[in-house]
Amino acid sequence: MREKKRWTNLLFALIAIFICALLYPQLTPYTHYENKVLVLTYHHIDEKIKSDATITPKLFEQHMKKLRKYNYNVISMDEFIAFMKDNKSVPPNAVLLTFDDGYKSFYSKAYPTLLKYGYTATNFIIVKATDIPNPKALPHLTWKDMREMKRNGMSFYSHTYDQHTLCNVNEQGETNPAFITPIYKEKEKRMENEGEYQYRIEDDIQFANERLERELNNHESLLCFPFGAYNDTVLKIGRENNIRLFFTTQEGINKAHQEKVLRINAGAPNVSSGELIKKLRSYDE
Repeated sequence: MREKKRWTNLLFALIAIFICALLYPQLTPYTHYENKVLVLTYHHIDEKIKSDATITPKLFEQHMKKLRKYNYNVISMDEFIAFMKDNKSVPPNAVLLTFDDGYKSFYSKAYPTLLKYGYTATNFIIVKATDIPNPKALPHLTWKDMREMKRNGMSFYSHTYDQHTLCNVNEQGETNPAFITPIYKEKEKRMENEGEYQYRIEDDIQFANERLERELNNHESLLCFPFGAYNDTVLKIGRENNIRLFFTTQEGINKAHQEKVLRINAGAPNVSSGELIKKLRSYDE
């Protein structure tokens, strides 16, 4: 009788676990995908500023909370590079957090939340905005900010030195991202020739990484395309200057040995925590 009761209790316990798994799948270990990485993109975090690339601190924390709840594993940039270049293992449901532009809000708003959850993130900085701050623009990170955060696992790479801008491409004033096109030289009333364009791009890539190496002791060179724009010339010059990975704005999931990194835009105000998980789960295997 005692043996029968024990087996009955065990059966009820197993049934209870099964029911909980059905009702609360987020509380049970779940593998969405393996040997792949989803990369999220954010920009600015602020309570008051409204823009397509700004979310509130509250929403950012909701995102981090949901990642944990649904068993996503945040990895570091070093782990991501090792996976992409050398096929080193990553945990199931691996996610990399990235920010673009190097805004001060990464330090004041995102960083405390990242520490709270034990997460790391990478910020692709516009290097000139740190070297020569513009008092009329949104505040950017200082080298001191970055050195402090780097000691706690954050990392910082190039969003170019000074090519995150639109430039005139003809006398009529039409514009394109400066990184992917020769510019119209207003004073000389002519277009930049191909040699001048290539020199400008190479000089910018080299100088950005020299500054990052000097200030932060960086030993890896990564490049995040301004406005997500690139061409064959940019890729060729980047490879020649030891850029190991190129970060795009194209969405998708990443497999080992890709050169161009796909990223999911998580930093828009209409991306609720539920919508974020919906986006991520569209890549479930």
